[in-house]
Amino acid sequence: MKLNKILLCIFCLIIFSFSYGQDNYQKKLDSFSGNFITAIRSHEQQRIFMSIDKSIYTNGESIWLKAFLVNLISQKINTKSKYLFVDLVNDKDSVIKIIILDAFNKQLNSSIFIPGSISTGYYWLRAYTREMADNDTNNICVKPIYIVNRSNENNYIKPIRKPVSKDTMPGVDFFPEGGSIITGINSTVALHVSHLHGVPVITEGFIKNDHDAVVSRFVTNGSGYSKFDFEPSGYRKYRAVIDWHGKELNYPLPPFNFYKGQISVTKQPSGYKLRILLGDSIYKKDFVSYLVGVSKDSLIFASIGRGLYEIIATDQQLPNGITTFYLFDEKFNLLSERSIYVHGKSLVVKVETNKHVYDKREKVTLNLSITDAQQRPIPSLIAISVADTTLGNRKEDCPVASNSSDQQSVDVISLASNECVDDNNIDLMMMTRNNSYETLGKLNVKPVIIDADSLLYIKGKVLNSKNEPAFDKVINLLVNSGDLSFHSDTTDIAGRFSFPFEIFADSMQFALEVKDLNGHAQNDKIIIDDPVYPKLSTPVLLKEYLQLQPKTIRKYINAYYEFGTVDDKHSLPTVVVNKSQKNVDYDQSKRVSPGSTILTSNELNERNGVGNSVLNVGGMHLLNGYLVVNGLTSMKAPDPSSEPLLLVNGAEVALSGGVGESSPVMTYLNNLNPKNIDFIEILKGGDGANYGLRGGNGVILINLSNKIKDGTQNNSNLKTYYAKGISNPGLFHEMEQQAGEDKSLSGDNRSTLFWNGSFITDNKASLTFYTGDVPAMYKATITGITIHGDIIYKTIKFENK
Repeated sequence: MKLNKILLCIFCLIIFSFSYGQDNYQKKLDSFSGNFITAIRSHEQQRIFMSIDKSIYTNGESIWLKAFLVNLISQKINTKSKYLFVDLVNDKDSVIKIIILDAFNKQLNSSIFIPGSISTGYYWLRAYTREMADNDTNNICVKPIYIVNRSNENNYIKPIRKPVSKDTMPGVDFFPEGGSIITGINSTVALHVSHLHGVPVITEGFIKNDHDAVVSRFVTNGSGYSKFDFEPSGYRKYRAVIDWHGKELNYPLPPFNFYKGQISVTKQPSGYKLRILLGDSIYKKDFVSYLVGVSKDSLIFASIGRGLYEIIATDQQLPNGITTFYLFDEKFNLLSERSIYVHGKSLVVKVETNKHVYDKREKVTLNLSITDAQQRPIPSLIAISVADTTLGNRKEDCPVASNSSDQQSVDVISLASNECVDDNNIDLMMMTRNNSYETLGKLNVKPVIIDADSLLYIKGKVLNSKNEPAFDKVINLLVNSGDLSFHSDTTDIAGRFSFPFEIFADSMQFALEVKDLNGHAQNDKIIIDDPVYPKLSTPVLLKEYLQLQPKTIRKYINAYYEFGTVDDKHSLPTVVVNKSQKNVDYDQSKRVSPGSTILTSNELNERNGVGNSVLNVGGMHLLNGYLVVNGLTSMKAPDPSSEPLLLVNGAEVALSGGVGESSPVMTYLNNLNPKNIDFIEILKGGDGANYGLRGGNGVILINLSNKIKDGTQNNSNLKTYYAKGISNPGLFHEMEQQAGEDKSLSGDNRSTLFWNGSFITDNKASLTFYTGDVPAMYKATITGITIHGDIIYKTIKFENK
């Protein structure tokens, strides 16, 4: 009896100790998991992905773009930075154009006008914040494009690449499953073979041990990646062998780590089986380990285990996208890391057109819905483009593994919706993501600080007649933003002043004047600081060349730019006001069309006004108070939509009518200072048609003088200039075909049929647009992000006969 009592006490003590131990382990796991997720959410590293309407352009066109600035981990919209910069660079990394977008207020939809003087060749669009330019250039967004100058007979330029020398050897990077090779068990290892600047190498190879016996083989895919299985012995050494131009190259596999563990993943019908393995030096049956699963910035899985064990992660536990499992020892030292990708089951993106084949100028209805598995709408921000498939980047039709081993969730933007990447290649990509904890596992929580960028501050200094700093001078600033606003500052001991503007529209007019403390006007010199843009070099691995063939370029030019766009019988003769070539007094490199009308600065004067000078050009008329070119283009009374499109330095400006004046365009023109203008270019007929529907009414291009950027000061001590500010949201001009319209009057040769970079949907939506006159296969591309941080990428195609 006493023996039974003793045994019962011992049993109760064991149960209590075990329960206490388990409870203690659980508290440790809960505490660590909470701190880990807090650290991840505080790690506000940024990532950008960008959508453009197509990839091949010509001079005089606009690049329609939408940027998505998201958190690297959660993929939710990031508003840490005030500004996002998008620039166009050439092969020498010289900036051709740059625009500033309002990242803090999420206004990231715009366009870049391609100058008429640009050379034919390869170019790149880069998107980045100042933080990324200073600290994280490898994660900026870079998109390759190709631009054709229609005046250049040679429409195809071969990319300039350094020749691959047989004397330079490729490199091989290894990615063991879970991060380490564990001996005595079957192990899977991914590898990447690349040459100079990360160029992938497609090759066959095999794995040999130190007895020269082949234990496995591999074949790399188009991105240079592959994987192999083998069962390593702790008493052997292993190497990968590839053939390089007849020479056998050997690459040793990573050394065994007997103090690490391994998470091995096997896909099953109901989920994933996770095998937890331990190195020889730490293996014990009672060895305690913690397994933590993280998706985006949320904890979705946590467990405690002992020794070697298996565990099932069911489909119900795993959300869409990437989940990364981390294995820790009892002291939360990382033993292993493994990522998996779960195909979208709760995000359903449906896009379809009402037909598959259309006639010329036929109405297309595109139906769109973004829902969960229960057909409940998911609020989403998307960009929609419809363009000729010939002009797109074919690599985006089927994404493959990046050349970088530091892949993140945004890099696999298309995996959930396009089926051209099989499960094997998806898992191969996941195996290369085995170093994220090194970045995410720092449990020092940093406060989120809004980027204090003074880029748009209006600041500078005042000098007196002796070019000395003028202090205690009152600087008055007038802003012409429709309603005049007035600001004032006083110069410091260094003669400096500052007006801390954070947001104003591009090409906004400012005026500065100097007064003393008694309010008397001064003729002191005002010097305005130039804006300081981020400077960066494009990382070589990100600067890919758009893959093209000469016949693609020729087809593009023949189809869209040798197409008759205007019947001369229905147009008035073009009047070209121009100086002789010997006495050119304007920047001809900015001119868009050789047949346009040019008004130089010498032909503008303050007495006449800019608006009246434009009105004196042949074909310009005021009808019912509105400015029209060569008469009306439709049978309706003139209104603001009948007026020409107005661009200042390539950017469309916001217009509003003035007091006692109907025409918004004339109001804007008459408020311009002629001294600030280099030249005005007026496009009519077919030249204007390249700018969309409004371009069919003509286009007035205002080119400001380079001196304006520095400001111009007249004798009345007033300094006026136009500052570069936030780019206006792009407004794509759709073609509207009217029933019974005479289609013989003009050709519709648009290569981009539709663009909307800021479409918000929380239910089913229908969009309509019209096909053009060029027979082509078109692709509708839907790119965006849901309110939950899920990336959307969906494409469909239809034909225009």
